[in-house]
Amino acid sequence: MSTRIYSLIFVFYLFSVPVLHSQEFQAEQPVLITSAGQSSDVLMGKILAGKAKLDFLFDKQAQTAQLDSVKSIIIVSGGSVKGMGAAGIDKDQEYERVKSIIAAAKKNKQPVIGMHLGGKSRRGSLSDQFNRLVAENSNYIIVVKEGDEDGFFTKIAKTNKIICEHAENIVSVQQSLEKLYGLATDE
Repeated sequence: MSTRIYSLIFVFYLFSVPVLHSQEFQAEQPVLITSAGQSSDVLMGKILAGKAKLDFLFDKQAQTAQLDSVKSIIIVSGGSVKGMGAAGIDKDQEYERVKSIIAAAKKNKQPVIGMHLGGKSRRGSLSDQFNRLVAENSNYIIVVKEGDEDGFFTKIAKTNKIICEHAENIVSVQQSLEKLYGLATDE
């Protein structure tokens, strides 16, 4: 077969993946919101959680002990050299911190919600190390559509049988959170 046919088959495969919605998965509050990669996107996650009226604890550099007081975890992924520098850590330390949070959450049977808000600007080798770690270990993924144009998150979700929701834009992530945490109201 020609390369073009393989490409068409691949594109068809990607877009034939059923995208499950938050009605099929519910998370409980309170929730811990933390970063994976120390990008400023985690602050947008905090703002959206506030607008959705979630009961949450926010700590960009959360540690495993903080999981004792929550029922679920939102990890906002996207690497930032500047953000890690400001936090006084390097990428290996950040990666290990996030791995330990995920391991503790799994041990405690606390769902992990992966969130990618940064679109194209939070993709690339540094960010994708954190994006992959979080996506592969999440129970649910919310990704702004623009950040998954290449199917990165969709492929991970399909391979790992994880629910992946594509938000049209950052503003619509608030609605996704409201549904995910049972706070949506019928209008």
